[in-house]
Amino acid sequence: MGEAARRRPRGVTTQDVARAASVSRVTVSRVLNNHHNVTDVVRQRVLRAAADLGYLSQRPRPSLISTNGPVVTRQVPMLRDIGFFFTAVGVEVASGNPFWSAVLHGVEQEASAAGMHVTYRSIGMLAGQPDSLVEAVRLARLDGILLVGPVSEDAVRALCALDRPLVLVDSAVAGLSVDAVVSDNFEGSRAAVGHLVEAGHREIAFLGGPYRVSPPPLSYRTNTIWSIEQRAMGYRAALAEAGIRPADALYEGDSPGSFGGYAGCQRLLAGGRRFTGLFCANDESAVGALRALHEAGLAVPRDVSVVGFDDIDVAEHLIPPLTTVRVDKEAMGATAVERLVSRALSPGSVTSTTVLHVELVPRGTVAPPR
Repeated sequence: MGEAARRRPRGVTTQDVARAASVSRVTVSRVLNNHHNVTDVVRQRVLRAAADLGYLSQRPRPSLISTNGPVVTRQVPMLRDIGFFFTAVGVEVASGNPFWSAVLHGVEQEASAAGMHVTYRSIGMLAGQPDSLVEAVRLARLDGILLVGPVSEDAVRALCALDRPLVLVDSAVAGLSVDAVVSDNFEGSRAAVGHLVEAGHREIAFLGGPYRVSPPPLSYRTNTIWSIEQRAMGYRAALAEAGIRPADALYEGDSPGSFGGYAGCQRLLAGGRRFTGLFCANDESAVGALRALHEAGLAVPRDVSVVGFDDIDVAEHLIPPLTTVRVDKEAMGATAVERLVSRALSPGSVTSTTVLHVELVPRGTVAPPR
């Protein structure tokens, strides 16, 4: 064993090990914690990478690393083919979207490590047709299903009736017994808006997704996308904690992409209500909002401070770099596969929703109001 393997260098993280071993951070964690559901091939690759990087300084080198002889890959019982069913409407393929492509990558890495094959299908047009959705799953002959993105209660009920492992990804349905993996949307948005408040902002607008308005006298606005509604709730909570009353004129929504963000921000500006801070429910919307603000002659962050959510790759390369909330998208995909495996191994166990930690990433789009 070389010097690098005997002494762990400062700054070596599980992310470095994951990158060297070409697996997700979730897989690295499972290997280092001796989780049973990891194939020998992947376990040896992770441990070898950890040793080579010097991550295992205080640990004896595990005897599971073998330098000779064949390695047998163990396949998860009953799960040979799993489906990545992408439900987002208006997005043709997950691989072309900066958020969902990272989730898909996490799914593929984790599934490959467990000896499973992933079948991808975009089902946006079927999400509102439960019978057609069930038929599509039957024809695909899948052993387990990842339902990824916004989804209706009827669609989830229909798939639950198929009696095969099912996990929702970045969505949840109240009242249904189904596993789900989500990010901490509420706390993340609460931190994002709290960051604007701490900078001195009191007039803070919200830019979300499509929403419904309840009948008068309440006229309450509810986002139709579960994850965005959770972020809207965090926005409202942060305002309430700061003693700020939310204003309908500062609440807008559109499709959750750059075009929707552009159009929604234009409507906020046209409404005439002044705002010095803007919280966008995702980074793609923020990208569109930045364009609308620029065209209106407003500088960021001099005139308007902007915070996004998701930390897609382009966020740090914008000018100025976008302050946002980081979601570990690959871990979301990997954890979803892990939950699917657990469900297959223990079909009668209690269902659960796994909430992944998020992190505020301050960059260059927030400054005190003038």
